[in-house]
Amino acid sequence: MSFPQLEPKPHLGLSTVLESQIYIVDDILTHDELLGLMEWTKSMEMEGPKKAGKGEAERTSRRSAVHSPEIASKLLNLLSLQIQSLSPATPIQLSPNIRLYHYPPKTYFRPHYDTPQLDPTSRRLSSWTILIYLTTPIGGSTVFHLSDPNVTKQKSAGVRGDKERGRGKIKSTEERKVGTGSEMGRRERLLVEAKAGRVCFHWHGVTRGGCLLHEGEEVLSGDKWVLRTDILG
Repeated sequence: MSFPQLEPKPHLGLSTVLESQIYIVDDILTHDELLGLMEWTKSMEMEGPKKAGKGEAERTSRRSAVHSPEIASKLLNLLSLQIQSLSPATPIQLSPNIRLYHYPPKTYFRPHYDTPQLDPTSRRLSSWTILIYLTTPIGGSTVFHLSDPNVTKQKSAGVRGDKERGRGKIKSTEERKVGTGSEMGRRERLLVEAKAGRVCFHWHGVTRGGCLLHEGEEVLSGDKWVLRTDILG
């Protein structure tokens, strides 16, 4: 099964979750495009979780990776108009390192940082993570930890407070203090819910403090499928 054609959605704009750090777009994929992508996932050879190495975060999902300039080109065609709206302005080139993640119930990805990766062909470093959610599980949100309690969070569709649950519901950002007594100390969190057809852009470049600490929370029910590539800066 080949990777399907994906049509751009010029009428869809970015929603700001955290200025210069996190943006989302809903409904970037149509129902038929989602079905085509889920058919494509069946052709991918998935590997099971591996024991985390020293300094690595535990991840219990299944994953696959493929080097594909063709898929990168199709994703760029889908997302180029939204990428042009990112702040700060970003060169429009996607990494051909395409990753697919499958989180069955009870799986998760512990807190970690994404780091810039060098593309050997263009010699450019990655700067933005692109997460495209293909399904809507219960749980499985992407959780961003804000170490600075004075950071002002913007109102944004599809982002919820840390204790709320929902199946892809649209909720406003809430500020909360969490993590009392844990090794992570007191932090605020932003939760971007996994919702079919949603894309999340989050910064991991070498400037502006780099990547925010983040994690994939445990999937409670259903299956979470996520497609990932990166923007090359």
